[in-house]
Amino acid sequence: MRRNPMAWTGALALVIVTAGGCPHQKSPTLSPDSPGAAATPTVSGARTPDPSAVPDRPRTPGTRPRLELAGRWSDGPVYASAAFGDHLYFGSGGRIRVLKLRQDASPQEVGLVTTPGVVKDLFASEGMLYVADEGGALRILDLSDPDSPKEIGHHDLPKSTAVHVQGQYAYVATGWSGIAIVDISNPTAPRLTGYADTPGLSLDVHVAGTLALVADYKNGFRVIDVSDPLKPKEVGHLDLPGLSRGVSADGNRAFVVGLEADEDDEAGLRIVDISNPRAPVVIGFQKLDYGAERIWIKGSHVFLAGVANDAGLIAIDISDPTAPRTLGSYESSTCSESVTVVGDRAYLAHGDRGLEIIDISRPQELPVVAHFDSAGKATGIHVVGSLAYLANGYTGLRILDVSDPKAVRQLGVLETYRSVTVEVVGSHAYIADDFQGLRVLDVANPRAPRSVGSFDTPDEAWWIAVSEGHAYIADGESGLRVVDISNPSAPRGVSFLDTPGYAHGVFVAERRAYLADGEQGLAIIDVSTPTRPVELGRYRTPGADVWGVHVVGPYAYVGAGYAGFDVVDVSDPTHPRQVGRYDTPGAARPVHVSGSYAYLGDGDWLRVIDVSVPTAPREVASHKVPGVLIHDVWVSDRTAYVANDHAGLSIFQFEGGAD
Repeated sequence: MRRNPMAWTGALALVIVTAGGCPHQKSPTLSPDSPGAAATPTVSGARTPDPSAVPDRPRTPGTRPRLELAGRWSDGPVYASAAFGDHLYFGSGGRIRVLKLRQDASPQEVGLVTTPGVVKDLFASEGMLYVADEGGALRILDLSDPDSPKEIGHHDLPKSTAVHVQGQYAYVATGWSGIAIVDISNPTAPRLTGYADTPGLSLDVHVAGTLALVADYKNGFRVIDVSDPLKPKEVGHLDLPGLSRGVSADGNRAFVVGLEADEDDEAGLRIVDISNPRAPVVIGFQKLDYGAERIWIKGSHVFLAGVANDAGLIAIDISDPTAPRTLGSYESSTCSESVTVVGDRAYLAHGDRGLEIIDISRPQELPVVAHFDSAGKATGIHVVGSLAYLANGYTGLRILDVSDPKAVRQLGVLETYRSVTVEVVGSHAYIADDFQGLRVLDVANPRAPRSVGSFDTPDEAWWIAVSEGHAYIADGESGLRVVDISNPSAPRGVSFLDTPGYAHGVFVAERRAYLADGEQGLAIIDVSTPTRPVELGRYRTPGADVWGVHVVGPYAYVGAGYAGFDVVDVSDPTHPRQVGRYDTPGAARPVHVSGSYAYLGDGDWLRVIDVSVPTAPREVASHKVPGVLIHDVWVSDRTAYVANDHAGLSIFQFEGGAD
């Protein structure tokens, strides 16, 4: 079955581009009759409103509110690695992990460094480790103690997705800003010398002599003359089919890999003659089914980090560059991100799955000889007491002890297909599991969660709300699905309502379901009889793309994408009407209301909005998060827990204000 490369649409498609997202396909369905027994939930869903939280109080003077980062659980996907001497360094979300390479034994993990952002690329040179931090920085770490790197300098950039060092300069791919050239002659005070703009989204850069070679996404392959780093200029380019993602070079040959953008593209490895940089020409091509992210050249072989149908590691013989041929591959169900080769070992950055070490002494076979786990992308969060339940992508559900925000500890983990959001009721966790629909886990023992039931849905299960023995699932293009979970070991579908939009989120209050239906707005659905849901009314506003909703009393608080944050009066569900709006700088998505405040995920910013006067919402505090996108927010006792994509979990404390 072919994986769907464009399974995420709209604003989320940008996340795939910038955050190394992995296209995926629907896996074989899980049986809705999975064995196991568990208690019937008897309380309503935890996302139903607290009556005491209705924000009708007037604003009163108080101390100036502030939002402070209290702690992080920063584990996440592996995107890059780099070797220096007998050590290998690899990023894992907001951390750099250190391996000691041993010739006759498996590597030993010997060190760990936490970084402010997310590690997207690494480059080691002359005792320094250069980090492309997706939060927007080039970071420089001293490797004089190879077990314990220390940051000694950094330079803020608009974005940072790849880095290559030559001489006294670091060349950084910065997305829409092209490539930045940073003088690193004094590593404690790196200095920006300028940018070389590209027409598109620069994702990878490799410097060969006086040429900087750039993979420029939809704009193919760009050649930039950096003989004078202070005055870089583009001298040549090559339009290529699909989406160019990775580039490397050997002598007068450049190697470019990319992904297909549609079914008609021919994605794969292209070998380009750059002996005349003003007129680069393709001399060899090896087709792939969907494509690859990055490339490593070793003698007469190249090794590709493949994605989707090509996921894993691919070895290609380039001894005849006009006729490259695939020798072998290590296949995987999830995408890889990059590859580093040291001797006869390939170190495959394998996204959510971690780091794979592969024997390449016989490229036709490529067996995995060692593996280091990592976390996935944090997309959903529910907190009960001192326990945080984190929906963690392909690595499933993680249960974390957050009693001390400065020292978050993992207690238990259970893999699922792809956990997107989670709701906990009693001793059970209910997971929106993407293409697998609903998963039910017994979490009575947080150190040993176990699967007890499942129910497949027709589309992508994005969000879940639990109320009165039923799970309400926002199921993408299939709208709202209602599942009877009175017996958690045997959930059964009882009804559905196929809405015209794309269902991203759902909130249930007072026997009504509020469905975030994408560009079709907010649907208000009567679920007093769960077997017969009926749409009562719909709120639409021009430009709004509704992603998130939280309802308290007569108001729905709506994350409306680039349209901002809306307050909607739903006291008459047949005629909902906007009563307030706050235009946010980014894309407003998840929202959680507590007391007189709405905590809003706005791209990579957490914003606290005072809604004590619903007709005049105003921002009172904000904080940038380490990742690129906030997927979910949970608030308890003025502490906000943020599911922070590939940066893991961030915990913020809100102090001051009127409450």
